[in-house]
Amino acid sequence: MQISKLLSSVPQDMESTPYFENIAPKLLALIDSDEPDLRRTAAYVVGSGILGKRAYGAPGTIGHSIFVEPLFKAITATIDPNSGKWLKSFNPVSQAAAQPTPQTIPKDVLVDEPTLLLALERLSVIALQHPNPGLVKRLVQPILLPLWGLTCCTQAQKGKGAWHERSWALLQTFFTLSPGFPPFLKLADNLLWDGGANWTFQESQDGGVTIVKRSNSDVDIVRMLDTLDSRADNFSKLLGCDPQSEDRTADVFLHVSERWLVDTSRQTPMAPTLLDKLNYDPSTDSNAIVAKVVSAKIAERLLSDFKDTLSRRPLKILELAQHIIESELKAVDERERRRKARERGRASLESLANIARPVENETTAHDDQQNTSETLSTTFSLLSTILASPEFPMTQTLLPKLDEIKSQLDKLRPNLPPALSNPAFTASMLLEIQIKSPDGTQQTDELKSPQAADLETHRQALKDITSPLPPVQAEGLSLLSKLISNSSPVLDIPSTMTLLLSIILGQSSETAANEEFIYLNAIKLIGQLASNHPRTVVKTLVDQYADRNEERTLDQRLKIGESLLRTVEDLGEALTGEVMRIIGESMIAVAGRRGNKPETQKARREQVEKEKRDNERKEREKGINLPSGWKVSSPALPDTEEIDTLLPNNEDPDAETPEQAAISANILSAWAAGAASDVEPDDIRVRASAISILASAIQTNLAGLGPSLASSAVDLALSTLRLEKSPESAILRRASAVLLLDLVKAMDSELQSGSKKIGFGFSLIADSSGDSISSRGPTTIGSIPTTLNTLSYVDSQETDALVRGHIRVLMENLETWMEKSLLWGINAQSSMLSDDEPRLQLGDRIAGLDLNPLATRSSTNRPRIEEIE
Repeated sequence: MQISKLLSSVPQDMESTPYFENIAPKLLALIDSDEPDLRRTAAYVVGSGILGKRAYGAPGTIGHSIFVEPLFKAITATIDPNSGKWLKSFNPVSQAAAQPTPQTIPKDVLVDEPTLLLALERLSVIALQHPNPGLVKRLVQPILLPLWGLTCCTQAQKGKGAWHERSWALLQTFFTLSPGFPPFLKLADNLLWDGGANWTFQESQDGGVTIVKRSNSDVDIVRMLDTLDSRADNFSKLLGCDPQSEDRTADVFLHVSERWLVDTSRQTPMAPTLLDKLNYDPSTDSNAIVAKVVSAKIAERLLSDFKDTLSRRPLKILELAQHIIESELKAVDERERRRKARERGRASLESLANIARPVENETTAHDDQQNTSETLSTTFSLLSTILASPEFPMTQTLLPKLDEIKSQLDKLRPNLPPALSNPAFTASMLLEIQIKSPDGTQQTDELKSPQAADLETHRQALKDITSPLPPVQAEGLSLLSKLISNSSPVLDIPSTMTLLLSIILGQSSETAANEEFIYLNAIKLIGQLASNHPRTVVKTLVDQYADRNEERTLDQRLKIGESLLRTVEDLGEALTGEVMRIIGESMIAVAGRRGNKPETQKARREQVEKEKRDNERKEREKGINLPSGWKVSSPALPDTEEIDTLLPNNEDPDAETPEQAAISANILSAWAAGAASDVEPDDIRVRASAISILASAIQTNLAGLGPSLASSAVDLALSTLRLEKSPESAILRRASAVLLLDLVKAMDSELQSGSKKIGFGFSLIADSSGDSISSRGPTTIGSIPTTLNTLSYVDSQETDALVRGHIRVLMENLETWMEKSLLWGINAQSSMLSDDEPRLQLGDRIAGLDLNPLATRSSTNRPRIEEIE
């Protein structure tokens, strides 16, 4: 985050354009690198620092023109010179080989394979590596159809797994973030989209994908219809990714069903689709025929995959069925009117015109009757499927609609051909059953429990959190945050805590363990949850942190400690009572030398023995004299010298020398071993973390800690400073010194504010007995003379410079606080004395001097200056 802020801040003496043109090649080189950490960091800098700011990331700005516009133009075959200069590799090693020479590119190729693959990879890294849902929508929505066409093109070709995975991941992530109904409408209307009006995707000679010019002979409806099944299947999968899939499914199904079933001649002209852009002859109904086939395939797929969903939301489907039945009733009435006119023998202009075209009219009537039969058959089948489903929600809202449909259907049934009589009778019977069913009196949708929306949000949050894609996980955490902020009753606190801990510990997915943005957000939610349920959250965190059953690794315990620290800081003044007691007692127990971790120490000893055996084996192998051409083959670890010979001769000034690496390894081993005098001690790093959490609790609300726990904390810090003298225990001594500093600072703040909430403090009298705790009063947490003596001794023996600095500052603060306490005590005591009692304050005369400091109060006495020795 700090790197992003630094790199996205334009220096004051520079313009934004030259600055970003200077750093853009470096960032693009990191995005194109093979190191996941470098790609993730560069994607965060570009996505958050540059594109996340309106001044640099909006369309038309310098950041958009460098990092987004070239990618769009490469995927839509509109590359210009300004965009082309950024569509190349900026890696010095591969820069020469990344772009083919102009002579090798055919004339009909608009975008070659390396350029298209580079644009797709950069788009995937920037959109998916940076967990920002808004950025994904900004990057995918403008090129939705090109990505759809590329995905379907690469799916049908063998050897295009990498291409298909990248484009499909972008589409899947985009629709998982619930973009709304228009994107689905766009795909449904352009399901067979394979390129623009002048270009299309094509397999290259090298096995990749290129964008080539489209010619009139490229339009092959038969080939496009061959891919209809796979495209409809992909569309159904994307629809299932949407969190609001139940609402979207009903809307999409209604749209495609209208295009399929309703007579297009009675509809208003729609927006031009792909088939309109391919310049089909309007005299042939290819456009309408293909559109109906595509709509029918989508409707069939939705009925197969979302039958229960459509049954739960039947209102729009019932409206569609009613519309089709009404249209057929009007057609029947019109035919009946004409028949009666013919029977009466009356001539009309229409009947006279029919005399000239008898064959054509008969053919047209036959086709209309056949289309009507197919439409009604599908409508009756759909109506029966919905009404017979156990998921059909019969409510008072639907009763009027069902009555209307049944009455219209009963009017239509006598005029239906024999092939449609049975389906119509079945639909009418099911309508009557639903209308007369006692379930029809149940509550309407408006009277449902207000918790229904929260339940749906919670379900979607759980689904998103378990996704492997970081932006989707971030969206799930955002939904969960809204539920926590609203104190939703659908949240089960223990289950929610288990879920958040699994994210922090990396148990929910591998992405959560690697993405700091994800688990830091989870830590934030734990602090938010603790504001409403402090005891449950703190108790769960403390139990997991103490790890009495030895189920957690060191990194997991430290992450839980980070969560506990954030919770302590967020609670503030609410950190008191039982919650503070749980934290204080547990942190003192973990920080002290009471920890007993036999399994952890056993595993550590086994690891040390294994490493020792491996080193001994390598030494033996080096000492064996073998004939020429022979070598020892063993599963031993590779030698570091052999590894170094494979690396380039580039000296990194920040790299550790072998001596520094050995020292670091020894320190880490000593930390894991714990205190040398204990049998099976806890890790020193965990103990230092516990002291830091306790110090934060003291700084947050010292009054809530109480005198007993405060006294124990002081004794713990002084004992650690006095007894933990080994070099590896320096982190313990540092944390203990900081704890005492925070304690004195908190007491001084209370003293300055005049508050008396604490009710305890240090004694100005040295401890007389050996047992300091037993000799103290109920409001005394320590003795300043004894503490100063201990700190002076530790300062004289300390070898760590940082600890010595902390101790000297602490001694100064204690002495200052003691002086302030004395003066405050004198002032407080004087204010409580009566007028006739002596006061410890400045009198009318100063002893030893012939001065009257209060002479200015009297008009008769004037001040006088005297010279004294």
